[in-house]
Amino acid sequence: MGCFFVFAFNTLGYSAEASQERRVALVVGNAKYEASPLTNPTNDSADVAAKLKGYGFDVVYRENLKIRQIGSMLREFKSKLSPGATALVFYAGHGLQVRGENYFPVVDADIQSEEDIQNQSIGLKQVMDILEEAKTRTNIVLLDACRNNPFERKTRSLSRGLASVNAPSGTMIAYSTRPGSVAEDGVGRNGLYTEQLLKVMDNRKPIEQVLKQLVSSVKTASKGRQEPWSEGSLEGDFCFGGCQDETAEKNKLAADVALWESIIGSTSVADYERYLSAYPSGTFATLAKKTLDNLKTAANRPVPAQGQDNTNAINAALLKQAEEIKKQEFARIEREKAEREKFLALSEEKLKLEAISRQKLEAELAKAKQDAENFRKNQTAQESSQPPKKLFVSPSF
Repeated sequence: MGCFFVFAFNTLGYSAEASQERRVALVVGNAKYEASPLTNPTNDSADVAAKLKGYGFDVVYRENLKIRQIGSMLREFKSKLSPGATALVFYAGHGLQVRGENYFPVVDADIQSEEDIQNQSIGLKQVMDILEEAKTRTNIVLLDACRNNPFERKTRSLSRGLASVNAPSGTMIAYSTRPGSVAEDGVGRNGLYTEQLLKVMDNRKPIEQVLKQLVSSVKTASKGRQEPWSEGSLEGDFCFGGCQDETAEKNKLAADVALWESIIGSTSVADYERYLSAYPSGTFATLAKKTLDNLKTAANRPVPAQGQDNTNAINAALLKQAEEIKKQEFARIEREKAEREKFLALSEEKLKLEAISRQKLEAELAKAKQDAENFRKNQTAQESSQPPKKLFVSPSF
């Protein structure tokens, strides 16, 4: 479980651009707390770390982090970062907020007052400062750390769940549940949030779409009790396994459909074997396998008596199934296209508003400078127009 993570690329699906970009990840899982141990975080962090290494990330990994290890871990992470790189951070364990700041206590933390928190925890701001100083281009933070924590009664400043953060441009922060809410630890190997995260990490869509899918999966699995949250924006697209070429995907789908339509109604085993050879995971692969099995089974049956041939009826049913599957697939593609276009439109509108705000601020600053300069000139003019004051008058005798 947690509330912040970083991203990875599938080694089987790198784009040329992605393969040249340095990717560094910091992965931490804290479970063996002295006050309130947890079940899943070390499993969560280990599984995410393994996944990220497979995607080509240089991973700095720690589990059950202790106070004396915080400094060396952050120094190692910082040393691997470079300007323009992609940085990913994943944390699973207890998390808490104090006065609007998020902290992640280490397992040997003995927090008796607010003053203990900064020295016995990883501060989210501390991590963000490291990323800002390193001038990384893309930052992704995944926090699975929204459980009820054992320190909440030690100081009145502690608040429920984690606090929302104003993420700077180029940074995406994702929480396992809404700010101010808590998430369950889980009963299986992984917490609910990380379990679903691991399933969607191979998706080659932009991260914004992946996070939407993650929200839906977690809400469904928790029956609405847990709703993930994210904030921030990235410059350009980021995909776990390298972003797919939409044009190439559409061309591939068109070729897939064309081949299928050319064999619809065929009773030849070779036709369906040819389709499955070309598209083993194609749009109609399931139907092709079923049809192939039916044809092979029919080939082993006795030849039906005259008037009992129902091949046309079978082909008509198969054709109807194929048409329905094709309609569903095209509808899905159109929905995803509409979602993508909506996201891009919102991003463009946000950039326009930011530009307008920046121009307004610059105009106000220029006016303030001009007003100050005019005031200075007026003061100088007034002083020069007045006769000099006598500082000393000689007495007359």
